[in-house]
Order: sequence, then structure tokens, then C-alpha cells
Amino acid sequence: MGNFEISVVRAEIGSILIYTINDVCEQIQLTDEFLPEQGDNTFTKQIKEYLSGYRKILDFPAKYSSGPVFEKIWSYLKENVGYGKIITYGDLAKACKTSPKVVGYAMASNPLPLYIPCHRVVGKNSIGGFTAKDGKSMITWKIYLLELEGSL
Repeated sequence: MGNFEISVVRAEIGSILIYTINDVCEQIQLTDEFLPEQGDNTFTKQIKEYLSGYRKILDFPAKYSSGPVFEKIWSYLKENVGYGKIITYGDLAKACKTSPKVVGYAMASNPLPLYIPCHRVVGKNSIGGFTAKDGKSMITWKIYLLELEGSL
């Protein structure tokens, strides 16, 4: 399995957990719990810089896989919808030649929120959803991140 590490960065509304194996980020988890900060590494530094408004792109080593359709959606989002920008589920679906429902599933399955900026995907007439891996609504995080980036 290699060198496994969990780092924690605190934000105004909770904590960000960063799971790495051999210095490659495998998962990011957002929580409404305020956990003690842990880790002083590239991952925590970049996320702290992002939260302070200094960093616009997270570019640390990361690994994700979930099949070609989700990977295409995630790559398009990361490469084309930058800091302070938003895109609708429908427009992202059109760009990736799939359906808005598939885009929704891809966003809900995102193992690396912030790195793959699923918070920037919104509904046509609403903010859209934002759900943690355990199914818990994390809409407060979506609002917080969009406000941080000046999109709301």
C-alpha cells in the first residue's frame, strides 16, 4: 500500500481531510466538523493558499479513476472552468457529449472536491446540489466555496 497519510486543514465552516499514498492525493473529504490541523506538506500548503484567495489552481500530484466518462467530465471541468467561474450541469454535459444526469452522477462521485472543482457546477435556475460520499448534504460548503471565489 505504501506510505499512507491523512492531513487536515481547517476552514471557516469545517475541515478538509486530504488522504495521500506515496505523496499522491487519492481523496479529499469536506466535513462540517472542526478537526485539529494535521500535516505540513504540499497538499495542506496549497489548500491553505486557496482558502486565503492567494492560489487559484490546485496542482499537487493527484490520482483519480472512475471510468472514461467521469474522467472526461472531471478533466474538462478542471481544465476549463477556472476560479471564479461556474458552469451549468447542462452546459457541462453538452461540452462532454453526455447527459446532465450523468454529469450529476460524476459530481456526486468526485473523490477530489476542490482539486476537481465540482462546486463550480450549478443548476440552470439554482445552485444545484453538493453531497458528500456518505450522502450527507454539504451545500454549505458549496456556498462557502462559491462565495470565496466571488461566484455568488
